[in-house]
Amino acid sequence: MKKIILLFVSILALFAFSACDVSSLLGKKPDSSDSSEIVSSEEESSLSDTQEEEDSSDEGTSVVQKHPHNLKRIASRQSKCDEQGNILHWYCQTCEKYFSDVDGTAEISYEETLRPAKPHLPVEMPGKEATCAEPGKYTYYVCSTCANTFLDEACTQACDKDDLTIDTLPHDMVHHQAVPAEGNVDGIREHWTCNVCENFYADVEGTEKITEAETVWYALKNLVDFTVEVPAGREPIVLQLSDTQIIDAAQIRPGRDGVDNNFWGTDKMDERCFDYVEEVVNATNPDFIMITGDVIYGEFDDNGSVWLKFIEFMEGFQIPWSPVFGNHDNESKMGVDWQCQQLENAEYCLFEQKTLTGNGNYSVGIVQNDELKRVFYMMDSNGCGAASQESLANGHTVTSVGFGKDQIDWYTQEINLIKGQSPDTKISFAYHIQQAIFGDAFNKYEEYDPAVVQGSSSQLKNPLNLDTLETADETDFGYIGRTMKGPWDNDKSVYKAMKALGVDSIFVGHEHCNNVSIVYDGIRFQFGQKSSEYDRFNTIDSNGVITGQAWIPSGTTSLIGGTVIVLSEEDGAIEDAYIYYCADEKGKIVNGEINWDKFKPIYVDGLAKGTDFYSEGVVGMEAVEFDETTNAYQLVATAQGKILINPAILKGKTSVSFSIFVPEGSKIINNWGAFALRFKVSSDNGSIAQLPGAYNDATNKYYQIYKESETNEAIKITEGEWKTYTVDISGFANECTEFAFLIAAGNTLYLKDVTVS
Repeated sequence: MKKIILLFVSILALFAFSACDVSSLLGKKPDSSDSSEIVSSEEESSLSDTQEEEDSSDEGTSVVQKHPHNLKRIASRQSKCDEQGNILHWYCQTCEKYFSDVDGTAEISYEETLRPAKPHLPVEMPGKEATCAEPGKYTYYVCSTCANTFLDEACTQACDKDDLTIDTLPHDMVHHQAVPAEGNVDGIREHWTCNVCENFYADVEGTEKITEAETVWYALKNLVDFTVEVPAGREPIVLQLSDTQIIDAAQIRPGRDGVDNNFWGTDKMDERCFDYVEEVVNATNPDFIMITGDVIYGEFDDNGSVWLKFIEFMEGFQIPWSPVFGNHDNESKMGVDWQCQQLENAEYCLFEQKTLTGNGNYSVGIVQNDELKRVFYMMDSNGCGAASQESLANGHTVTSVGFGKDQIDWYTQEINLIKGQSPDTKISFAYHIQQAIFGDAFNKYEEYDPAVVQGSSSQLKNPLNLDTLETADETDFGYIGRTMKGPWDNDKSVYKAMKALGVDSIFVGHEHCNNVSIVYDGIRFQFGQKSSEYDRFNTIDSNGVITGQAWIPSGTTSLIGGTVIVLSEEDGAIEDAYIYYCADEKGKIVNGEINWDKFKPIYVDGLAKGTDFYSEGVVGMEAVEFDETTNAYQLVATAQGKILINPAILKGKTSVSFSIFVPEGSKIINNWGAFALRFKVSSDNGSIAQLPGAYNDATNKYYQIYKESETNEAIKITEGEWKTYTVDISGFANECTEFAFLIAAGNTLYLKDVTVS
């Protein structure tokens, strides 16, 4: 039995020591994926291939104690605060032991291979307490070494920094009841305040935060800069005047030409402007007058006298009135600040100078039945390229055209405030220079034909008169006489924003010969009727043809007046709009309206007015109904002048005949009669001298004298009745270079049946 036990022990010993070291079973084997260097026993010269034997004292039994190691090199690694590093050592993959040397002779434990872990270096991230206004956050720590986050400074409780929010606390609400506005005293909207966060809220739950300003229930008068109170029981009337543009020719600057000192003299302001405006105001009885720019021609008011005179004139009506600056007002050397001060000092003038871009920029509200019916935003569209240095000195007068961003921000905020409190209030704009959108409104009519460029200027191919256009909408009226000059906002961005604010009408000036009012895109676009005979204005001739110029052609009537806007008492909407034209002396413009029936073409027998039969300019030549059976050309001579027959149509002819009516008491030419004929010829063959009453004034220039005292019936004037005359031109028709009727200054004669045969 003893022999059997010894044999079993020997077998176990042999098995155990067939490995390099059984104790390695207690060690920790490195990860096989470790990239440390593996060193085999063949590669280590210090390792012996000789096996050592150890004698056993137990019955002489011996076993193999060691064979070559299979070593793996484990590189040194520094510790981190979240994991331990290790020293350089070797690991036997066979016996799974650790060694400090490459020979595998100095065994160490696994724990001895480890370096101690570094401590965390926490940085405190302070939290904040939750309030009723906003959530809070817990304090946490960030390790500056490993960047991990912890709830505690000892860095034992890891956390997610995005999950540390503390819910808001409930509000401590105080309810404020609504207090209606009364008179000029603002009221209070219903709202809540929190005793803790001191914020304002529109609801008790505190979900809709508002500003303190939004708690104010504004009195109507405090929503705008000015108000016009209109009595109940009638429709409010607004009168638009435009481009009075008064010129004082006595203040002409050196080197300036093109100014008619007689027509625009200092003593002509009543005749050229004030009388017209007075007629319009008295006839329409407006509640509010707005003037859409170019009150004066500032270049001709460097001493400010015209500006003061205009203010004095407007104040005389004792009606609220408001002007905006145009592109000529700023030219005066008195400067816009002085001009604004005079407006602000005037009792009935509603005007406020702000520091926004431009000058003016203010709002006027129409109040009726204690409701804000409509607000007019009176704006400076800028664009005075010739602004004086005195005007530019304030820093917000600009020469570029269009609204500045600060202007837009101002009226946007104001309109939103009004709409928030009074959503039914209507919004209008009034300024001087039109936006490009006005051109789109013109294009509503196919009859409108845009500009054709002629040299450096442009004109319409087909001016458009909506008052005579049968297909015009009932809402539209007026005349387009020329293309728009210098429109702005070409990308329509400003206009689109204005429309988004609820604007329903835009009133401008600037285009003296355009006075149309067109509803387009749901908005009324209106050019104000020119209100003076300064600079360019429209006139209408006997056939109803409207043209624009800077003087009054003979035989025409000036179209001067204002545009009237009638508002609904119920809701302030534009109920009606029309032009008031000042009356003429011929009964064709009566009670502010043009009688188009009286402008129907009148045909006169004989030569027709045109290229073959025409006035030189100072003599008006207008076809009129002389009586119920007779049409004739009325010749009005403001100065001695001529009516001419084109000499080209005289070639090969033998006579010219005509019928003329000379009223009793007519003026005479020198010591002749009320009229005479004048001929010019290229060569004198003596035939003209044979005519009765012939008079030779100079070489190749002759007159045929007609007198009341003449006994020869061929040249005798009979006043108060029609008389026919015939002139023999057979001897000089081919050489004739002028055939003219001379009319004495101050005469009004009538001519018909002018024929060449």
